[in-house]
Amino acid sequence: MFCPECKSEYVENINICQDCGVSLVDLNPESGPLDNMTWVSIADFEGTIMADMAVEILKDHDVPCYTKGDFISSAFGIKALSLPGGSVKLYIPDSLKAQAEDLLKDII
Repeated sequence: MFCPECKSEYVENINICQDCGVSLVDLNPESGPLDNMTWVSIADFEGTIMADMAVEILKDHDVPCYTKGDFISSAFGIKALSLPGGSVKLYIPDSLKAQAEDLLKDII
């Protein structure tokens, strides 16, 4: 697991960067360096269930991605699903946007 912000590597069961507070991404060794990627948001989910499904689909197709909750969720460690109006954004490298949107066309 890697932080898309500071590029720190974490063990597999850690999901949040302790320095940056963002969700970690799982990249294959063949993937390009994180600093060469421009990350864009392609979806805004109303909870973690659909966001987690989208992440699994993308990972199954070797598309790097990460999710980030809204400020309240991130700052206080509260799952967006438990808050009315909470949201989770899905980020992918800009160069893979078309592929990701095609893979997720049925859920976004």
